[in-house]
Amino acid sequence: MSFNYREIPKIDLHHHFDGSFTAEELYAEAQRRKLPQGDLTFEEFSRRCRVQANCRTLTDFLAVFSFFYEIAQDLKFQRQAAESLVRRLKEDGLVYAETRFAPHLLVPPGCHLEETVEAVLTGLREGCAHENFTVNLILCIMRGVPVEQGWEVLKLVQKYRGHGVVGIDLAGDESRYRGDEYIRVFQEAAAQGISITVHAGEGAGAVSVDFAIKQLKAQRIGHGIRSKESEEVMHILQERQIPLEICLTSNIQTGTVESLKEHPIMDFLNRGLCVTLNTDDPSVSGITLSHEWQIAHETYGLSLVQMEKLLLNSVYAAFCSQEEKCQLEAKIKDYFGSLGKVNSLRKAPLSSPKE
Repeated sequence: MSFNYREIPKIDLHHHFDGSFTAEELYAEAQRRKLPQGDLTFEEFSRRCRVQANCRTLTDFLAVFSFFYEIAQDLKFQRQAAESLVRRLKEDGLVYAETRFAPHLLVPPGCHLEETVEAVLTGLREGCAHENFTVNLILCIMRGVPVEQGWEVLKLVQKYRGHGVVGIDLAGDESRYRGDEYIRVFQEAAAQGISITVHAGEGAGAVSVDFAIKQLKAQRIGHGIRSKESEEVMHILQERQIPLEICLTSNIQTGTVESLKEHPIMDFLNRGLCVTLNTDDPSVSGITLSHEWQIAHETYGLSLVQMEKLLLNSVYAAFCSQEEKCQLEAKIKDYFGSLGKVNSLRKAPLSSPKE
């Protein structure tokens, strides 16, 4: 069965705001502020904003960001980029999204962290008002930074919770920084009922996923690919239905897996794990969520039942209200029901994951 993949009512739960800036908006900003990057030709500039075709390491993948972070450290740019992002997500057929970023990485010199968060929230709010569409925000702590920054991010989440911020994340190089220093931060977040997602099982093994769940109280796992290395961790993920935020193209570009055929997504799905499909850093990777759905469908031969299940998993995993979950579930079921080929396997729990 052929698809217009943009028409599928999609959800992106693992999406980095700073990995979604377009080369065009970055180039215009660099030239406006007369930054050195703006002296490049647009072709060279654009090439520097995206990973190369042969990128196969997390280090090379993350190196791209250092090229444009300075450009993005401007409040007006951040607000406009957030508003533009909402429009592009809606055009790609999304019905809900959660984007994320680390405030300490984007705060302009001389500005407060609150100003950066408010700039992004304002842009998202303005974009969503025009598009009748919801994009919520998750704030990230970066591994390797002083724990004081972790507490600062938690305070930001507390302040803007209920105003567009829906969760907290631990990101960065897990192969170098496990994250022990942030345990108390995340345990405090959990005690306050703040939704938690943690990057794990990408740059480090299954032990990183185990640590994220048991010590950092993760309710979702960003990537989690290397969970397959431990039957104990696989059992925990299946039993507790802890969602995995899978990002196919990114997992290849960072060297987490060698190829799409070797990716464990179908093993995870067939074993009853709560698998979701996401982008990670769409502009840096040169993809859209529709592209990820297309390669998943064409590579793995996903049935309609499996496609619907993946999306209902995303509804279950979303850090939004029960009312919003019910609305999203209805949109997804209506779409697949209209295709006339989905059988009775339509049940996905909408309650919160077990503690």
